[in-house]
Amino acid sequence: RRRPLGGLHFPPRFRPRLPMASPPPLPPTSHPSLLPEIGPDGIARESPIIAYTEKIIEAEQLQLKRYIQENYSKIREVERELESLTLELKLTAGPKKAALEHLRKKIELSTERIHMAKLKEEQTKKAWEAAVQAVKDEEDIKQQLCDDLNQLVQESTSTQYLRLEELKRRLEALNPSRISSDVSIPSNVIAATITQNQPVERRIPDATAPATNKTEPASDARNQRPVEVKEKKRTMNSGRAKGSMLMPKGRGPSGSGWTGAGFDVDSGT
Repeated sequence: RRRPLGGLHFPPRFRPRLPMASPPPLPPTSHPSLLPEIGPDGIARESPIIAYTEKIIEAEQLQLKRYIQENYSKIREVERELESLTLELKLTAGPKKAALEHLRKKIELSTERIHMAKLKEEQTKKAWEAAVQAVKDEEDIKQQLCDDLNQLVQESTSTQYLRLEELKRRLEALNPSRISSDVSIPSNVIAATITQNQPVERRIPDATAPATNKTEPASDARNQRPVEVKEKKRTMNSGRAKGSMLMPKGRGPSGSGWTGAGFDVDSGT
């Protein structure tokens, strides 16, 4: 009976397999080129193949050592550069970050200022356009008021000329024997007043309504003048019937405009 390895008992199915033994090396007599040569002095010499192989190995070892030294020096230089860069980054990272943050804030402030300036520019442009439009509207209103004023002045002047002519005719009818001074109105003025009195399309705005209302009392006063003149004429005619005579005032010669009825055409009173 076989004893288990190491005092352990394994069943026949789970017994470990031992590795196979390598074949034994060949005896030195099998390689005659590797056998040492014995010189004439009886000392064994090395085989030339072994010496050549050893030289090649030594040369390769030297080359590898040089390559390793060169690479090691390069690696050390790279490591030194990396250390210097790391130190530089550590020293300059904080200030650079602060400078970048400061520049970023300045850029944001400049952007906000530009935006506000653009808004102000738009508001100023709108206000300027509104002011220009307001000035234009005021100029239009002023021009319209000037036109209306000129029209009113022309109409009032023409009305006064017409009333003066009518009053002259009445005075001449009351005093047919008296040759009144020739207070004639130029024909071109009368024609202009007639053409102005014709119905035309008027453009009087609501702003001129108070001005027209103010002119009404003056027209009433003008309308009351012929009534007063008529009453004076009646009293003068009654005095003539009784034999009383009215002497002309010291107004100069008859060509001064005195009509003899208490009304001076030249002075307009």
